[in-house]
Amino acid sequence: MDEGAEQDETQLWNSDGPADDESCSLFEGDQGQLAAEVRRALVVILKRRYVSAERDPDVWRILVENRTALETRLNDMFLQLAVDRDYGVAYKRQAVPDGGGTFPTLLHNAAYSREQTILMVHLRGVFRSGLSDGAEVVFVDSQELIDEVATYLPEGTTNKVDADRAAQRAVEALCKSDILLQTPESGRYRISPIIEVLLPVGRLQELAESLSQSWAPPGDEPEEDVSLSAEREAS
Repeated sequence: MDEGAEQDETQLWNSDGPADDESCSLFEGDQGQLAAEVRRALVVILKRRYVSAERDPDVWRILVENRTALETRLNDMFLQLAVDRDYGVAYKRQAVPDGGGTFPTLLHNAAYSREQTILMVHLRGVFRSGLSDGAEVVFVDSQELIDEVATYLPEGTTNKVDADRAAQRAVEALCKSDILLQTPESGRYRISPIIEVLLPVGRLQELAESLSQSWAPPGDEPEEDVSLSAEREAS
């Protein structure tokens, strides 16, 4: 999410309003049933890829306290709210009809490129290893990620410049998705706990196996469909 969007959300959350007023009416003709702070939390949930207990403590608190009300509003839009208390993350996902078929959707699936998939698998392993070693937060450097992508290049590859650029674009894409969290140190990132939720063991194994297949030239690579993590709001 860009800086302007983040600023808009901050203004939305901190704007004056009768959050605890007995009346839920906030404007003329308002038929809403939620208090102002719960509505603000709902907007953040809709706009963000995911909500984090650590990064968004106010939204997380409201989400936990008003989960049923928020789920009801999301269900009305054919969305479900998934909450993982162990990792302190919550995200929305498309609901699937019981009898098959599809619902109208506000989200769309954007498949990851091969470079992004390589990095997702790598980040999942680094994150799990760091937690096993007792780390509360796990960091990774940009050069390490670019080098990881390079290990998948076929022997005899001569155009490593384009390959490195494709890897850098993949890093930037994961930053934009808040899977990699920027730190004050340039080129150093914190791995978000969302990586554990996005890549459960079964899916991780599937992706790892797919990466063993032949490599396509940068820019022409097949895309890997990580359906849960790729759910985004339609623009």
